[in-house]
Amino acid sequence: MLLDQGLRGSLSPDRDMESDWVAASQRGDNRAFNQLVLKWEKPIYNLTLRMLHDPGEAEDTTQEVFLAAFRNIRRFRKDSRFSTWLYRIAVNHCLSRLRRRPQGVHLSLDADRPEERIASRLPLQESHEGEILSEERQSRVRAALQFLQPDHKAVLELKFFQDLTFEEIAAVIEAPVSTIKSRLYAGLEVMRYRLGAFESDI
Repeated sequence: MLLDQGLRGSLSPDRDMESDWVAASQRGDNRAFNQLVLKWEKPIYNLTLRMLHDPGEAEDTTQEVFLAAFRNIRRFRKDSRFSTWLYRIAVNHCLSRLRRRPQGVHLSLDADRPEERIASRLPLQESHEGEILSEERQSRVRAALQFLQPDHKAVLELKFFQDLTFEEIAAVIEAPVSTIKSRLYAGLEVMRYRLGAFESDI
């Protein structure tokens, strides 16, 4: 799936073709830009869906992302990958929406179940690895994710769901690697705390 490949999707054999589409789009070729939309629409939608946990809001945000990209394509400098630039726009739009929400708002996304992947890889304390994929455990992880600050959630999304390196995440978010690591570890601490709180309620 392109989503799981993250920014590495731009390293596929058609990277030269994508560069041609970008160059043509910057010259005003709408058909070339449509090719970029066709290539990246699904990955961007999946990212917004996992960040926002709301299909309708994810659709709206995806449209906003490509509209912003279309309006600003001439400003794109080829000193970075097109995918980095596009993911940056998407993450910024998601962060903007998340920051407008009341803290702790929980929106269900059972069909997509992104918690299965993050649950299987979270470095939890004690020996919960064998239990974490249970339905009850997944539900707790999904609930705990909603308590993350938007900036922390963005880093966990890019790290666990898209398998990006710290350097790649730093390029998307435009922050130092040290900041990215701090946000990741802070997010994981919140997850551990929330999961521990759920455990104590049993």
